[in-house]
Amino acid sequence: GFFASPVLRGRLLAVVSSWFASEGSDWRPLVLDNPRLDLAVAQGAAYYGLVRRGEGVGIAATLARSYYIGVAGDKPRAVCLAPGNAVAGQDYEIANRDFILRLAEPAEFPLYVSSTRLVDPPGALVDVDPEELTPLPPIRTVLHAGRKQQSPEARVRLHAHLTEIGVLELSCREADSPRAWRLQFDVRSTTQTDVAAHESAAEGEGFLDERALAACRRQMAETFGPGATGKPAELIKGLADSLELPKHQWPTSVLRRLWEMLMDFEAGRRRSAAHEARWLNLLGYALRPGYGFAVDDWRVAQTWRAVSGKIAFAASQSEALVLWRRISGGLTRGQQQGLAEPLLPAVRALRRRFVEGGAAGGGPTLDATQSAEAWRLLGSLELLPVGIKIELGDAIVELLPKRKLQKSVPTMLWALGRVGQRAPLYGPLNTLVPAEVAARWLEAILRQSGGDAAAQLAAMQLARKTDDRHRDVEAALGRRVAEWLEQRGAPPHFIHLVRTGGALDEEERGAVFGESLPAGLRLG
Repeated sequence: GFFASPVLRGRLLAVVSSWFASEGSDWRPLVLDNPRLDLAVAQGAAYYGLVRRGEGVGIAATLARSYYIGVAGDKPRAVCLAPGNAVAGQDYEIANRDFILRLAEPAEFPLYVSSTRLVDPPGALVDVDPEELTPLPPIRTVLHAGRKQQSPEARVRLHAHLTEIGVLELSCREADSPRAWRLQFDVRSTTQTDVAAHESAAEGEGFLDERALAACRRQMAETFGPGATGKPAELIKGLADSLELPKHQWPTSVLRRLWEMLMDFEAGRRRSAAHEARWLNLLGYALRPGYGFAVDDWRVAQTWRAVSGKIAFAASQSEALVLWRRISGGLTRGQQQGLAEPLLPAVRALRRRFVEGGAAGGGPTLDATQSAEAWRLLGSLELLPVGIKIELGDAIVELLPKRKLQKSVPTMLWALGRVGQRAPLYGPLNTLVPAEVAARWLEAILRQSGGDAAAQLAAMQLARKTDDRHRDVEAALGRRVAEWLEQRGAPPHFIHLVRTGGALDEEERGAVFGESLPAGLRLG
């Protein structure tokens, strides 16, 4: 609405016109007629929707970059996948070349981009010249052919697709069978200066044959599609049967494809409370921990738009809390604060009731079905301001000895460990509470807790040595915590982390995160 003001509009026109007055020109910018400037963006979005449906005139710009995939040989060579005149949404089939694809063992798929070789057609084989082709982060992974497939190789044709969100999808389709494997490369860093190149860590877990994923899509349609008759409770078993893998072994590449399917069938979650609960639960499981795979930031943003403030059934609220906890690492600071704000008044009311002896008031309260997940979510939000974290931790410490809240103690201790942790899982160091605050909470745990598994985990996180004097608690307190853990039979590695420091092992990462993580994802 800036240019709705005639004063501001006139001033800008006068300044721009003055730039040309010195050359003896009386040129002035042409002011286009627009009676409702406040609707310009909405009108543009509506027209874009018409273009997507083939009912308008679209304006597209080429990428001005060519993309290549590296191939094995005596010297580095690459095949053009998408030419410089490509536009988002186009498909390219390389029909004039067959390739031998390595299966069931680790392989690397190097990707290159060029801003100078813009006329190479798809399928062109070129030498890798560092002055012309810039390497992008490769995908190092294993392509699984299924349990019954014994051949270590497959003859395939390549199919490339450039999506509108900045992903280059490479499908390797077997020439004489319906088998196919789809790889995704995040190429946004080549066109957007504020996006870093994605390093393929989780992709290393492997990719499955597209036939298994097609079977999963049929399972989704039978549960959430139009006229679906499948029971939500049976969906996980059906997916595991289709993938021939138990749920905890699903690779991240499969999980993200399941996320895509769930978003495609998003309308089906409103069929019943059971449908929405299953949809939310599986959506969070498929996207956890909210980062680590190509374009996860976009997936998290889409999830936020689809779910935030749009829960259809009150009974699904606890599953929504689970969803946000699982993907909290991919949420922005503002989104995390938005999730915390409606929960903090309930924590304050709980403190007034049990600590100050006053009435809880007419504000929000934590009911029995949501309290555990509310504590876990609050503990997972590492980007909250330090002041809010200190308030939350102090409230937990004051509530721990209250007899009526003993059922909530394990989850409160878990949240306290995350709020006061000395080494963040994903947040920056400036979001950590001061060491003296962590020390105060540690004293409360040593004084009030009997030393069960939840207390041991929280104490380890609060006293974990980092060799950073600004983060570590005093050495004397650290020794007391290590002895306290030892006396209570804590895992030896907990004691090592307090005395010496180091990285969490796989089981500890799962405990700190709140559940198991996809195998290829690592938290620092």
